[in-house]
Amino acid sequence: MVRSVLFCAVLAAFAGLGTLSAGAGGQRPSPIQVGRSAAAASIPYSEAKPILERLDAILPADLAGRPASRIESEWGAWVSRRNLDIRARLERGDEDSIVNFLLFGTTFTRQPRALNDSSRIGGSQRDAEIVRGRTADLIAAIAAPGANERLQFVRELVDRRDIDPTTSAGREQARLYLVDLMARVAGEIDGYARTIESVRSRPDGPEFAVRSSLYRARGLSSDTSIRPDFAIDQALETLAAKGMLVAGSVRRVAIIGPGLDFTDKSEGYDFYPQQTTQPFSVINSLRRLGLAKSDDLRLSTFDLSPRVNLHLQAARRRADMGDPYVVVLPRERDGRWRPDLIGFWKSFGSRIGEETTGARSPVDGIDVRAVGVRPDVVSSIDVRDVNIVVERLAPLTDDERFDLVIATNILVYYGVFEQSLALANVASMLRPGGFLLSNNVLVELPTTPVHAIGHSRVIYSDRPDDSDDIVWYRRQ
Repeated sequence: MVRSVLFCAVLAAFAGLGTLSAGAGGQRPSPIQVGRSAAAASIPYSEAKPILERLDAILPADLAGRPASRIESEWGAWVSRRNLDIRARLERGDEDSIVNFLLFGTTFTRQPRALNDSSRIGGSQRDAEIVRGRTADLIAAIAAPGANERLQFVRELVDRRDIDPTTSAGREQARLYLVDLMARVAGEIDGYARTIESVRSRPDGPEFAVRSSLYRARGLSSDTSIRPDFAIDQALETLAAKGMLVAGSVRRVAIIGPGLDFTDKSEGYDFYPQQTTQPFSVINSLRRLGLAKSDDLRLSTFDLSPRVNLHLQAARRRADMGDPYVVVLPRERDGRWRPDLIGFWKSFGSRIGEETTGARSPVDGIDVRAVGVRPDVVSSIDVRDVNIVVERLAPLTDDERFDLVIATNILVYYGVFEQSLALANVASMLRPGGFLLSNNVLVELPTTPVHAIGHSRVIYSDRPDDSDDIVWYRRQ
């Protein structure tokens, strides 16, 4: 979640500055076309029917109250519409990433980073000045983004709204657009905080369940960080220690939403190229624990974001030419990380690559490691365009089914009905006895043969709420 600076400094920064008018720039469709995987198939009505029957009280408005015969006849059309609707949420998620970039990025400005502790930078008025200065600097930077891929991305987004930041009028439109983005994100974060606070003291303990679908109306963000990688590593270690996963038993793995480190919501680093970490972290963990053999492991990524998929495909092409994939791992020295997370940071990539030289941090107090992941590891990743809510890979032979599926910070973007459809899709691809690991508590339906058998908690630092619960689901 974006730091609480959004409640004070950001609101102060643009208070009274107005909002983007309807005539300031309409949105054009994104020029990026979504690639389709021939192996992606929609969830059939026969498997969705028991979910529809069980959850009839909470069905989407375009399904609620309709007779089963009509839903069946229109199921294919509904799935297609919902697929497009979900994919359309990517744009709002990209806008959330821009807000993080504006507040915490260091490559386009000399302003200090906007921090949630305003006392560290001179009080709330100074914090507001910083946000206003950062806004102006970002607009100036996207007018001539050069080779900076993050600035290029912001420029593409404003271009699609017919905003030209090279003109005086365009700069004002861009400022109002960014003001609107910050206002929207601030309001959403405030709403999430109020929702959690309203259930935190209840005796029935629903907080984890509420968190598990908290972002069901939010844009789909691809931002990621090392934290969920560590949580999965620890869950795998626990499952191995309990004998639930045995040596060499993991041959096929799927990661739903591998993520792309644009400007994450915790530290917001941007001084190195965009990167993905979870596919490499999972491979490293499985090899470290002896759960997978290096010559017998296949990993697939499922994502509906063209940015994520194109990034991974480009990495594969470079690997085919013998180039490693460099992962840059920053760590804030006073980030109050727990020793076990620091240990994970120090050993990241030890089984799949070598220490190398990475980008230097432009700010003090940041330790940086870099790992060059070997080309053969990168080339082994299978990149798939799959919307897990309404799609799965099909048909799969028994040998093609997955032993392990991982979904962190993904299902939180959906409500119970869509999560249940996603769980049915995961179940169709898991082998009997296979695991789904997720930091979501999901509604388990008797007709879906995947059920929770335990969980593990990981605490990242001594900061409040800086933790994750990984639930272990197993297919019957």
